[in-house]
Amino acid sequence: MSEKIIDELQKLYDNDRIGDFVQEICEYYVTRNSYLDGSYENEIEPPEIMESSYILFCLQCREQILDELMLVKRKFPSVYSAISDFHNTLLINMDYRSLEKKEAEVIAGFMKDTTADEVIRQIESFCLSSKNLSEGLDKFFSWVHSESH
Repeated sequence: MSEKIIDELQKLYDNDRIGDFVQEICEYYVTRNSYLDGSYENEIEPPEIMESSYILFCLQCREQILDELMLVKRKFPSVYSAISDFHNTLLINMDYRSLEKKEAEVIAGFMKDTTADEVIRQIESFCLSSKNLSEGLDKFFSWVHSESH
């Protein structure tokens, strides 16, 4: 990882206009290549689940997340280059229900006897019952693991 990206990530963490959840997404995408080599296989979810989950949680607070991602684009161009495809996915899917359904189906595909509708219901529930999206995401992954075994 370049010095510029490390510097931008640190400044991003210090920016109080960018929430913890968007910071987490930025860190994930900036460091994703090191995850893809398999060295973190036991520490994080498979990329398909991780990325679909991020999208589904972002859709719960779409406008706020889009505002924060635009701020990342303006202030942290090196970091933004790692998340631009993710951001564009959120931007171009104005009919977010079809995107929501597609990503929920990806996650349901990794689970036994779970539908995309159930995945969406769980995400909505965890968003409502959590103080922030990161906490909701943690609860969601606990649920995923409990339903997958």
